[in-house]
Amino acid sequence: MQFIEPEICKYTEIIWDSILGLKAVKIDSPFKPEGQYNTLAGCVHIMGSWEGTVNIQCPTALARQAAAIMFQIKEESAVMEQIQDALGEITNMTGGNIKSLLAEPCYLSLPAVALTDFALRVPQTEIVTTVNFMCNNHNFAVSLLKYVKKTR
Repeated sequence: MQFIEPEICKYTEIIWDSILGLKAVKIDSPFKPEGQYNTLAGCVHIMGSWEGTVNIQCPTALARQAAAIMFQIKEESAVMEQIQDALGEITNMTGGNIKSLLAEPCYLSLPAVALTDFALRVPQTEIVTTVNFMCNNHNFAVSLLKYVKKTR
């Protein structure tokens, strides 16, 4: 799956630019939460011939900006439900694009979004890759994780 990191970069940049009008730029430094309870994690599961998850972790402030753009409201008017919906939709679009690169048949779950103060951990997975981005002075991360079968 060496091809996947450039594809994650391409799809992330396209989604953030075309949907939100924001520039997401790949960076080398790892994602760091911006303080306790200021990070959201979006997740979609891929099931089928390939099984894993696509996760996006970003500061609540950046997700709030995305919600304001998506719902055409002022940032300060965005409520948590709208903020989570915006990140969920971005996660869903990103996951759908990544799913299209995988062997068929594969199916995508509905997105889930959670408030967290640590990196999102999905049990029984290993990280395939994580790509870090900067957007409007906030860093965020897109990760692809593969489910691993436990042996007894």
